Amino acid sequence: MDSTIFNRRTLLGSGALVSLGALLAACGQQANNEAAATASAASSETASASAATTESASTSATPSPVITRGYSGGSKAPDGEYRKADGHGPAQNVPRPKADPQQYPETFAGLREMMTDWVRARNYGIQTGDMRYVKPYMLDTYKEDLKFLKDIEDLYQRGGWVIAGLSDFQAESELNYDDKAKEYWVLTRRLWTYAIYVNPDGSRIERSNTNHENEIFMIRYRYKDGYWYLSSYVSNKNLREQGIIK
Repeated sequence: MDSTIFNRRTLLGSGALVSLGALLAACGQQANNEAAATASAASSETASASAATTESASTSATPSPVITRGYSGGSKAPDGEYRKADGHGPAQNVPRPKADPQQYPETFAGLREMMTDWVRARNYGIQTGDMRYVKPYMLDTYKEDLKFLKDIEDLYQRGGWVIAGLSDFQAESELNYDDKAKEYWVLTRRLWTYAIYVNPDGSRIERSNTNHENEIFMIRYRYKDGYWYLSSYVSNKNLREQGIIK
């Protein structure tokens, strides 16, 4: 998983259940007592109710979604053994990124260090659905990626997962400063190969990227109190319209 970001080279880089059970058992016992008290006086009604219940059960017996999530590799990995996600289940024992953002100098080298940390936290979130490590790097204005990561988080919470889907990022320009916006910016290329989003019912959405031509965009940054933050980005289309890239 480790990778150097922004180099000029390509990078690949049950208590509640017991309580619920007790409640259901109590309800079931109450229902049995009530049924016994009325059975001798209303046998015909009971028979009718039984028929109605059978018909209702037959009508409402729609199949539940098939939960296919298990262990990648077909078994639980030993502690410390990293396994990539596959058709059996999500990645296991994914190395944790840094717990908190670090302070780095207001230089291109400092930005590279922050981006290395961010990408590791982002890829960890994609493999686990745990976004607590990546969110602090991004301001609320970094909307598109925040939405994407929230969608991934929701997918895991529903019982799905992601196969592959990891990204690295490569600088395609020097570090520039926008004095008016008080922000830095760098033209950046996103590098990824494919992603498979597995839904809880086993259905899949697949995405592939065999041509990186349209993956260049602009990332804008804010620097405050020794910390770098991702602020926003400008799409490839808008960069072309502005004449920044051809």
